[in-house]
Amino acid sequence: MRRILSALALLLAFTAGPVWAEPQTYAVALGGRQLGTLQFNGQSRNAAFLLSLDNAPFGIKNGSFKAATQSRGTAVSYLGSNRGSETRDIAIDRAAGQVTSVAITPASEMTKMSEAGAVPAGVLFPPELFAALATGKSCPAPLSLYDGRRVVQIATQSSREEGASVFCDISYRVVMGPGYVSPFYLKSFGMALVYRAGTLAKASLSGGGFKVHLIRQ
Repeated sequence: MRRILSALALLLAFTAGPVWAEPQTYAVALGGRQLGTLQFNGQSRNAAFLLSLDNAPFGIKNGSFKAATQSRGTAVSYLGSNRGSETRDIAIDRAAGQVTSVAITPASEMTKMSEAGAVPAGVLFPPELFAALATGKSCPAPLSLYDGRRVVQIATQSSREEGASVFCDISYRVVMGPGYVSPFYLKSFGMALVYRAGTLAKASLSGGGFKVHLIRQ
């Protein structure tokens, strides 16, 4: 618990500091309905985002998710905090490409993949993954994501260019740990990215009959 509280204090300081001075802003939309916003800033291993939802259907998923990574040499610390319909705090450390510690509160939110020794080497944390997509200029190389509860593999399946725009079709698959959205536990999604003039303009994630969009503002 002490480690989680310390991590949250650092997270609040980091997301409230200069890194948020000029964030990228994305509208979060489902169909024609805007659900909220995502603010992002940073690059590579030092990045942060704030996802705020206040118009989700039935209010089921309204709330916020703050996440940040901070590097020191080859070490990276990840801090994530959910507030709203779910309350969850996660702190993870990685050194030389290998996860070394995982702390999750409440403990009931832990999965079999919440043990550091079970996590494969070379994974990125959520802010690092978003940084790779948001600061990239074209379709990404294969990436692996770890959020403290599952491992996801992301791979470009196809791409095409139309003038100054690049369209990327990407697979997003949970390969270790539980799927998303209880009680469905979805493990396979389609992802589409659109880069215009070397800038991420739109990202879409579809699965379970839903399609959510992030649209650069």
